[in-house]
Amino acid sequence: MSAEFWAAAITALWTGVVTSASPCPLATNIAALTYISKHSGSRRLAVLIQGGLYAFGRALAYILVGFLLVKSFLNAPSFSFFMQKYGSQALSPLLVLAGMYMLEMFGRGFEGFSLFDVSKFRAKRGALSSLLMGFVFALAFCPVSAALYFGVVIPLAARNSAAFSLPFLYGLGTALPVIGLAVFLDLGLKKLSAVTGLAAKFENYAKPATAWIFIACGVYLGLRYIFNII
Repeated sequence: MSAEFWAAAITALWTGVVTSASPCPLATNIAALTYISKHSGSRRLAVLIQGGLYAFGRALAYILVGFLLVKSFLNAPSFSFFMQKYGSQALSPLLVLAGMYMLEMFGRGFEGFSLFDVSKFRAKRGALSSLLMGFVFALAFCPVSAALYFGVVIPLAARNSAAFSLPFLYGLGTALPVIGLAVFLDLGLKKLSAVTGLAAKFENYAKPATAWIFIACGVYLGLRYIFNII
């Protein structure tokens, strides 16, 4: 595997982690896991298992959507040719725009938006319920997750012909913080405020750092492949 693929793989995984630490996805995950904990018969083990299934459901949604989109794109000869020839040029503005979005240069009007309210989820209790909840809530893209997933991960997957691996790594990245939240819920709901505070602090540093890296990479790609300066 090339160095470009490994760089894309690390980017996809890290982007997933940063996405889950953002306010909108984090609030949705906390609400969903709190709902799960309140509807689990034997709380301790059940919360861990169902929390893991909820995380797996989220990852599965990202994998499925990414696989179908990228495979469809790559099976179109014109798009496949375009990505092979102009993929780096196309990624340049997308990375810059994604970084600017993460730095809130376009405002914060949509930060708290979510399509699904956990309180309206009326599925039956059990493992399947948690899995479906994670899958459905992942498809209810918050603006930040939509921007990073469709603006960064999908183009990277198409550029590297990685229809499965890069969406999988992004999904894994979004699942890891969720599993951590499930562990804290298992230890007790009083611990949840502490981990929420830690996630907020992590996001305060990781999000702008990641945004500037995206912008720097986008500028580099533009200078090298669009303007042929480097």
